[in-house]
Amino acid sequence: MKLIDSSVEYTLGNYESAMSTLFEGAALAVIVVFVFLRDLRATVIAAVALPLSIMPAFWVIGILGFSLNMVSLLAITLATGILVDDAIVEIENIVRHIRMGKSPYQAALDAADEIGLAVIAISLTIVAVFTPVSFLSGVAGQFFKQFGLTVSAEVLFSLLAARLITPMLAAYFLRPIKRPKRKKGRWSSATGVSSSGRSITATSPW
Repeated sequence: MKLIDSSVEYTLGNYESAMSTLFEGAALAVIVVFVFLRDLRATVIAAVALPLSIMPAFWVIGILGFSLNMVSLLAITLATGILVDDAIVEIENIVRHIRMGKSPYQAALDAADEIGLAVIAISLTIVAVFTPVSFLSGVAGQFFKQFGLTVSAEVLFSLLAARLITPMLAAYFLRPIKRPKRKKGRWSSATGVSSSGRSITATSPW
């Protein structure tokens, strides 16, 4: 017997191309996060959401009986930028509370409570958009079934990572911002009172 044609090499090529695109997109997303946050620790915490969202997606693909074809790999690749959104919103708000003078632990608690509903609403809106695509009828429904469910699974796992993992990592790995102490001078410019308690009156020479 002689093998005439095989789709194995074509499938492996598609898989390797999708994986390289996935890593490139993840690297670019992390770089963009670092440019705007300007904090290496916060960037690493936000980047942790990527593997925590992508790896369980492969588990969901196996449970649902999907294969690693062009549609499922396309869903995983295109959703890379969406997966960091929730973590970025969480970590940015935590950093803002830290800059207000709070400890990282307290800042993580307050920031998570402050924007919890907003983050959940963002993720559920994306799920509500992509999930009905999976239930289209006809040939188009067969193609987009794997796409919609894969993206929805990734977004739900990214929501769990942003609500559970990101605040915990921020509480223990971010550093408090030390503000320089103001030196007390002899004269208080705000009250016009000297260190001895006498009030100072400025008189005009004219």
